[in-house]
Amino acid sequence: MRTTIVGTALEAAAVIVCAISGMITAARKNMDIVGTYCLAIVTAFGGGTLRDLLIDRRPFFWISHDQYLLIIVALCVAFVYSKPFHARASSWHRQGLLVDAMGLALFTLTGVGFALEKGLPLFVSSLIGVITGTFGGVLRDVASIEIPLLFRPGELYAISSFAGAWVYIGGLRFGIPSGVAGILAALTIVGLRVVSHAFGVRVPDPLWIKRDVKAIREIRTARSESRDS
Repeated sequence: MRTTIVGTALEAAAVIVCAISGMITAARKNMDIVGTYCLAIVTAFGGGTLRDLLIDRRPFFWISHDQYLLIIVALCVAFVYSKPFHARASSWHRQGLLVDAMGLALFTLTGVGFALEKGLPLFVSSLIGVITGTFGGVLRDVASIEIPLLFRPGELYAISSFAGAWVYIGGLRFGIPSGVAGILAALTIVGLRVVSHAFGVRVPDPLWIKRDVKAIREIRTARSESRDS
C-alpha cells in the first residue's frame, strides 16, 4: 500500500512538473490560455501517448487518468492569469531537478515494463522506456517550433533514461526481483541526472559543433527553464 501511494504521488508530481514546463514554454512564445493548455498536455502526456501508440496499448494514460486533465486546467488558469502563481510556478520549476529526475525514472521504467509485457525485444523495450520518459519534451519543442532540447548538446537526459532502462532489464535477466531492479534503475537515472547537472557531465560534442562558450551557456539556460521528463 505504501509503495502504491508513493508511486502515485511521484507520478502526479512528474505530470505536474512536465505540465508546468509546457506552460513556461507557452509563456515564452506568447501563447494564449488555449495554447498554454495544449502545450502543457502535450508535454505531460506526449511520451506516454506515443508509447501506447507504438505498443498498441489502450486506453491511453491520459484517458484512464483523466483527473490530471482537470488538474492541469486549474493550473493553466492560475498560471496564465495569476501573477503570484506564475512567478512561484516558474521559480519552483527551476528548482525541481530532483522531482524531474524522479519523474524521468518513473516514466522510463513504466515504459520498459509495458514493452516487456508485450513481449518486445529487449533493445526495443529500452527505447520505448526512453520515448516514454523524454518525448513529451520533444513534442513540446516541436509544437513551439524549436529544435528539441533533447537533441542539443547538454546535460545527460536521454542517456540517463537509456542507462536506467538497461539496469532494470539487466536486473530482471539476472533474476533480481522487479521491485529491487526498479529501485536500482531509478537510482541510476536520478544519480546520472543530478551528477550531470551539478558537475556538467555530458557526452562529447559532435565534430561539427564548435565549443562556443556563449552558445553552451544559452543552451544550459534554456534547459533550466524548460526541463524534459
